[in-house]
Amino acid sequence: MNLFNSMVILLIAVTESTATFLSERFGALADSDAGEGVVSAAIAVLIFAFLGVILWVAFKATMGTATNAVNAQVAKLGQ
Repeated sequence: MNLFNSMVILLIAVTESTATFLSERFGALADSDAGEGVVSAAIAVLIFAFLGVILWVAFKATMGTATNAVNAQVAKLGQ
């Protein structure tokens, strides 16, 4: 399983456990569903932010590797 799939599964598990915890903790305080969409949107924003960080790190690593390979090839041309 690649890193992306592992992170998605981890995020789903964390989201589910957090939602369960919050509903058990605060469910007795309010029996209505008011504000549930806001909470879901906030969780979605956090998930996308986390995925953005992962993709940025992967991009930086890939570009670093590509830069090193290009620099090595250019150095060989001058010899």
